[in-house]
Amino acid sequence: MPIELQQFQKSLIYETKAPISNVIADLQAIESLDKLAELQQKKYGKQALYYFLLAVAAIGLIIVSLVVIVNATFLGTVIILLSLTSVGLIAACIYALIKRAKFGKLNVINYRYELAKKVLQMMARDMNATTEVEVRLSFQEVRNKENKTETINHPYKSGWKIDKYEHEWLKIRGQFLDKTRFALSATGISKSQYGWKRSSSGKSKYKTKSKSLGLDILLHLTYPQRRYGAVKILQSDISNAVKLPKLSFMRGLNAGEKSIHMNVRVASQVEDNLEEVYQTITMMFLSLYQVLNLAKVLSKSAKI
Repeated sequence: MPIELQQFQKSLIYETKAPISNVIADLQAIESLDKLAELQQKKYGKQALYYFLLAVAAIGLIIVSLVVIVNATFLGTVIILLSLTSVGLIAACIYALIKRAKFGKLNVINYRYELAKKVLQMMARDMNATTEVEVRLSFQEVRNKENKTETINHPYKSGWKIDKYEHEWLKIRGQFLDKTRFALSATGISKSQYGWKRSSSGKSKYKTKSKSLGLDILLHLTYPQRRYGAVKILQSDISNAVKLPKLSFMRGLNAGEKSIHMNVRVASQVEDNLEEVYQTITMMFLSLYQVLNLAKVLSKSAKI
């Protein structure tokens, strides 16, 4: 469905339930909107700078005129004209800055819609074209007051506090051709520590330090028990089947009679690297399906 511009600009959240082809079309619309916003932001930024410099020049001419021009009548006319010009240029500068800020809100994080599009294109190969997926994609910053989970005292800096943040900015739910239902999410993890610090000169300064802790990717597969029921036999070998990129680390892996749940942490230094995160997600799916396919073979053997 078409992007509701005003609502999207206000919330910076895209949410829908539709076939993958429709979702990808929406993501391409967001991409076009983002590129337009980037161009307009640069345009109005340059205009604001141009008007500001002209306003400074006009004010400078007023000062020069006060020193150079002797004729009081002529000086008065020049001052009035330059003053009106300065006011007009300052107003134009303010207007350009307002427009720049407006388009800045639509200049979203490219990496997020690019990742969502690549993941959906990968999933589409194993899904019916008419099957709907639920997608929620947020372009809000991780360190946002709405995403703060807790505030604790700093363990060794007296008077300092630590704010912890978690922001699930991507969530995709759907079903593959083999009737396996999936839920994939990406959650940014971050923290900020702040407090007063005394410098070597004895002065106290308020300091804030922010640090990203990485990206948590959760994958949950709910599979048909009749098709992949032998997974329970392979429980002790599932972790050995998991292969991940060097900077991605498994934090949890649980397998039950009907589902498998995997939690992977992508290191902070590559959490916004499109290819690294996409490769991690791809390898998570491949690793779990390697287990499911082996379970399928065992299930068939048991029936013979």
